[in-house]
Amino acid sequence: MVGKAYRQTPVFRGSLSYLEINPTWTVPPTILKQDVLPAIKRDPAYLRTRNMSVIDRRGRQVDPATIDWQSYGSSIPYILRQEPGPNNALGEIKFIFPNKHFVFLHDTPSRSLVARAERTFSSGCIRVENPFALAELIMNDPARYDRAALEGIRDTRQTQRIDTPKLPV
Repeated sequence: MVGKAYRQTPVFRGSLSYLEINPTWTVPPTILKQDVLPAIKRDPAYLRTRNMSVIDRRGRQVDPATIDWQSYGSSIPYILRQEPGPNNALGEIKFIFPNKHFVFLHDTPSRSLVARAERTFSSGCIRVENPFALAELIMNDPARYDRAALEGIRDTRQTQRIDTPKLPV
């Protein structure tokens, strides 16, 4: 799946650097402004029901109930981070190839969307239908990273970064 018409996935080229199992998701500025902040203002339980943390500029967690969300316009002095889990916006694994667009490949908790003919449901990144099969192919190391091993890491629910093999240029 790729970006919606109003948040299209850019066309570019990059090299895969690492994958992350059980990723956190930091809400990007555009999604914060257009989607998340208005949702928080409508529903005070929004963050809690989505397993999201509020982090201040010093890296400390802040109780969202202590924040006057209505006083903020399009930005806030906090980072909003969704913790790992099956309902994380990135799913259970992401594939990082650093780029100026902050676009990457990732799993999705909305698996039913991959069965649709229309595939423009993302906010710019690229959602992958079979992410653990892709990870196994990328790692190309069945002794260490076969499907069972990758899913075993997922089952710990701990975030783990795994550098991908460097390919000859």
